[in-house]
Amino acid sequence: MANNDDQPAIIEEKIVRVNGEVAIRQYSKGRFLGKGGFARCYEFASMETRKLTAAKIVPKASLTKSRAKQKLMTEIKIHRSLHHPNIVGFEHFFEDSENVYILLELCTNQTMNELLRRRKRLTELEVQCYLSQVISALSYLHGHRVIHRDLKLGNFFLSDKMEIKIGDFGLATKLEFDGEKKRTICGTPNYIAPEVLDGKQGHSYEVDIWSLGVVAYTLLVGKPPFETSDVKTTYRRIRMNAYSFPENVPLSEASKNLVTRILVTDPTKRPTLTEILAHEFFNQGNTIPKTLPPSTLACPPAASYLRQFMPGITSSASGNVRLTETTPSLPRSTARGVKDDFMNTDRPVKKEEINRQLRSSASTTGSEIWVKKWVDYSSKYGLGYTLSNGATGVFFNDSTKIILNVAGNKFKYLERKGAEKQDVCNTYLLTEYPKELQKKITLLQHFRSYLEGDIKQETGDVAQDDNFDENIIYVKKWMRTRHAIMFRLSNKIVQVNFQDHTEIILSSESRMVTYVNKKGERNTYPLANALESTNLEMTKRLKYTKEILSSMLSNPKQQEKEHEP
Repeated sequence: MANNDDQPAIIEEKIVRVNGEVAIRQYSKGRFLGKGGFARCYEFASMETRKLTAAKIVPKASLTKSRAKQKLMTEIKIHRSLHHPNIVGFEHFFEDSENVYILLELCTNQTMNELLRRRKRLTELEVQCYLSQVISALSYLHGHRVIHRDLKLGNFFLSDKMEIKIGDFGLATKLEFDGEKKRTICGTPNYIAPEVLDGKQGHSYEVDIWSLGVVAYTLLVGKPPFETSDVKTTYRRIRMNAYSFPENVPLSEASKNLVTRILVTDPTKRPTLTEILAHEFFNQGNTIPKTLPPSTLACPPAASYLRQFMPGITSSASGNVRLTETTPSLPRSTARGVKDDFMNTDRPVKKEEINRQLRSSASTTGSEIWVKKWVDYSSKYGLGYTLSNGATGVFFNDSTKIILNVAGNKFKYLERKGAEKQDVCNTYLLTEYPKELQKKITLLQHFRSYLEGDIKQETGDVAQDDNFDENIIYVKKWMRTRHAIMFRLSNKIVQVNFQDHTEIILSSESRMVTYVNKKGERNTYPLANALESTNLEMTKRLKYTKEILSSMLSNPKQQEKEHEP
């Protein structure tokens, strides 16, 4: 991904010596690695030693509130005190007039998020290997009275030696004394423990144990246990401890028993890390490898490899999808939210947002469906996206469109015909469609896999699909501008997502405008007087949206143009 910010390519660190002399250390800013919260991560190379590190760049403009500044200093204080082979190494930090720079160990094999996205799910030997490393790091953290509070696949980095490294200590806390309870409601929705949502009794180390159980399930099954398409329902499932093991995924009784033992609502009844390592899942008579070969980043371990550790095994676990030369390599950096792995619920959320989501009980109707995630691959194929109702679609470069229902068993193919260039729609089963659509269906499946991971049929899917034939919702138009990406949907929604993660959603049916701010908070206003709102951030973006719409309407060809990169 090209550097699209205003930061220089060379970053200078000023070092004041004891004698008062000032030395300059220079770093060359390289490829973009990812973003989260206010920070953006880049590869840094020391101009002096050529050593590569990962640099987390936090703009000082985002630290104007003393609480934000204190939070960053706590993260730095905790992380710099940690030294363990399975924790991302902390190099050092410095600042200039614009930013704070935190230099960290560079993990060249991305995160377990990307690994699972490619592999769909892992063999039990691999899960044993990875969890053993995580438990080792957790034992160290808890031994130093540190609770991570945001354990998830996106925070498990893989080094060039295929070691797991736990990173991102932005939500971590250090206990002052044994038995202390913390009360801040924080975490990532799919992985958050029930006692954090409850908030009454406080929480401690057991929240990391819970998240470890969620991680174990996710690696074995291919998706998180409580995941739904909306956060409120996910929270409800967590509070009720409502999850199950899918029948179509072959799992050992030992693995299911381990997850069941860990995912217990009462934190005092969860096993300790020592008890987890003593569980039969880790003691099935096989040897657990210290690390796995790099080939497992893309393909399951070969039977010959498994036999080294598991005598008597005849083949590798089924169900893993191998990458082939025909698989399009989708650019990770263009997907919405680099750390958005499962739905859009894999980002840390603050107490206020969790409380708001728990209070809210609004249901999603057809007119409220919007684009949730997308990947722009129009340089070759088109735009892939998922909607908030769970459907997946592709807007191809030739202006044909495909929308796949939530259940994943039938799709609609739309192409323009006639003098008026209206979309003509045909419905097909995924098992039976015209031969000429083969390539597009293959691309649809790759986009779907890339955006959502391995989607499994859930009980709610069929009901959601009941109106698929009558009430089809898909992206009719889309375009990029310098500051945003705009979607026009068939349900008369216009959605604009800005580069700073704010969103405008206009509904011509309800005559309402929804504004999503940088924190993810949603506010809805009547369209008639939205521009008179005191929310200046929203009105500024609404004006920009109206300008784009006016431009599109006055120049229809603009809609058909090749989209800007």
